[in-house]
Amino acid sequence: MVNPRLLTVTQLEDGLGALDHKRENVHASIVGIAVDYLSRLADIRLGVDDGPVKLAGEVFRASLLGARRLTDSGTHSSAKEDAARAILSLNILEHEDGTAAFVIDDDAARIACQLATYDVALRAGPAWYNPESTLRAPDETATSHILSMVERSQDFFEDYGPILEVAFVFVDEDEFEAGGRGGYSIYVDSGDGDFLTEDTLWDFKVSALKPNKDHTLQLVMYYLMGKQSGLPQFATQTHVGIFNPRMNAVYRLAVEDVPAEVLETVRRDVIGYEG
Repeated sequence: MVNPRLLTVTQLEDGLGALDHKRENVHASIVGIAVDYLSRLADIRLGVDDGPVKLAGEVFRASLLGARRLTDSGTHSSAKEDAARAILSLNILEHEDGTAAFVIDDDAARIACQLATYDVALRAGPAWYNPESTLRAPDETATSHILSMVERSQDFFEDYGPILEVAFVFVDEDEFEAGGRGGYSIYVDSGDGDFLTEDTLWDFKVSALKPNKDHTLQLVMYYLMGKQSGLPQFATQTHVGIFNPRMNAVYRLAVEDVPAEVLETVRRDVIGYEG
């Protein structure tokens, strides 16, 4: 529906090229989640009054909820406690100015992979959880790839940022509690985006493949849902984009380049907006 060929591609260079997922001992989906969460974690600067456990818990929220669901289901009683212990195992580096940052190293990569395995219990249900995946620590190649992709993400944020918001939704909390939908609809009543910059709504996608029409459709949907929500953080974006740290590639599209009839079809027939 939204032609991926409309995307402008920028290939970033760090001398490593594409990172082959076939050489990794951890499933590509787990690696992708771990890279996403570690990239968010690496961007956090802790002030003297900030609680590191709370902030890390916000980053790994889906993992913790998945682990809790496993424990509550009775299938894996220790999952909730194991996940909480993993969060506490994250190391912190204190700076001379009184701030601190999470250490993104081999240990962090291992912890992130462990926590990422719990996500499926939240998103798909406890029956889809494979306990063997939690026990499989990333090997040297997988760890190196994860850390390289996190570093690429930090370089991307520096070049294309600043990041205004991460893990955003399309309705204000107060409006939602009052029964409002914001940018959601009868057809689309859930979904959250990855991050916003001043002019672009971004998706973070760790993949060995180029974006397809499903990816571009989701981006345009989220763009329109942001505008429909009326929330101030969606007022300035004119583009949508994808950053893929595995390929170290940036894909970006000006929404004005999408034919008006396509945008209207997405609004009316896909999202379900009226008028």
